[in-house]
Amino acid sequence: MSPPYQQSKELYYTRLRVPKDEAYFVYFTFEANEGVCYYSTVEESLRGSYRDIDVRTPIEGREVLKGLIKRLQTELRLDVLLEEVLKDS
Repeated sequence: MSPPYQQSKELYYTRLRVPKDEAYFVYFTFEANEGVCYYSTVEESLRGSYRDIDVRTPIEGREVLKGLIKRLQTELRLDVLLEEVLKDS
């Protein structure tokens, strides 16, 4: 298990891709699970038929977020494009 964010200053980061017409459900789900993560839409994806969403959570929230993403994948097409641990500055 990773040390908590306060000690490690690490964030779990992932980029998700979802069809444009289903993105609202992903946003709604993240909002409904307040405090699990914070997210932003990648501006370049606003011109496409999909939405790329950057999602971050403190390192100790990684497994909760990954579980939420897996659950969303059972409901809609959601691709994980990137996953990494970032050092917060």
